[in-house]
Amino acid sequence: MSTTASFAHLILLEPLGLLYGSSGRLLSPEALTGRASEHFPPDSPALAGLLASQLTRAEVWELTTAGPFWLDPDQGLMLPAPMMLLQEQDSSCQRCSSRRLAWLEAEGEQAPSGWRPVDGQKPPHKAPSGGWISLSDWPRVHVDGETIPIHDNPWKEVPHLHPKLQDDQRISAGDGALFLEYGIALQPGIALAYLSSHAIATGVYRFGGEGHLVQLRSAPIPEALLHLLAQPLDGPFALITPGLWGSPRLSLREPIISEGGRGVHPWHRDGQAPGILTDKPRPWRHRLGGGENGRRRLSRGRWAMPAGSCYQLHGPSLEAWQHWDERWFPREGFSFKQLGTALALPLHGPP
Repeated sequence: MSTTASFAHLILLEPLGLLYGSSGRLLSPEALTGRASEHFPPDSPALAGLLASQLTRAEVWELTTAGPFWLDPDQGLMLPAPMMLLQEQDSSCQRCSSRRLAWLEAEGEQAPSGWRPVDGQKPPHKAPSGGWISLSDWPRVHVDGETIPIHDNPWKEVPHLHPKLQDDQRISAGDGALFLEYGIALQPGIALAYLSSHAIATGVYRFGGEGHLVQLRSAPIPEALLHLLAQPLDGPFALITPGLWGSPRLSLREPIISEGGRGVHPWHRDGQAPGILTDKPRPWRHRLGGGENGRRRLSRGRWAMPAGSCYQLHGPSLEAWQHWDERWFPREGFSFKQLGTALALPLHGPP
């Protein structure tokens, strides 16, 4: 069973002050050390929850979101940098990439199949990773020798302490009641960006936590991105959102379909597994509705393939992401495809 999930809007969020990064463990007054674990930008469920609060019940079941990305007013939409870009720092300490990794088949025992530098030289030792590239640079990611700028995160972390309050009074709960919150400050003019099938009215909304507010507006999705999203994946491709596959208790690096008590891997072709270029998995959680006493609760959580992971499949080409089979994605009352997980773009040149 496959469905078509179409995106119609680019949702832009400009923070009015700090945004929520995460909260850490409780700290004692004698040991105010450590730093909360950062989880920023918020994943697509945060936006889906905001939009759902303004939509009808029927619209919520049709809602599809994807992200996160960010928008620079001068350089346009920014996407996670594919991991096949070998990064380095130039003379001005800015990151860039002019070398590429590609999936190369085995050439004897000395050169097994794998992701290797196109130029045949050794990859740099402890090369930088992560970062973002402009949508306008995406058509050049497959060209070895073309220099592409790598952009750093346009935000900084602001750790600050909070006391845990008593249930009936707005005063500290006592000793050991301090916890560390991780606030995020975006550079002026930068907006978080998400794809969505639905839009809501422009306005100020709560987003993230601790009452943090954003100015929300919608804009057309850039034509260049719509064109890329419509292309079949007939070569290597990269995830631009975290990839979630498996069950709530089992996280995998590729899709699986459970049929008749056994698992079928649809990306295994001619007995060969896909070639995967990735980094350590990242945690991914979202809130569920309808917990005990009407209180919402966090999902069990799972591990996700990080955005930027690259895949090379053997055999026939893969359809564009919007036509992927919903059975490839986990379900918790709804398909995680509705949250835009594993959104993929081709890494080959324009057709």
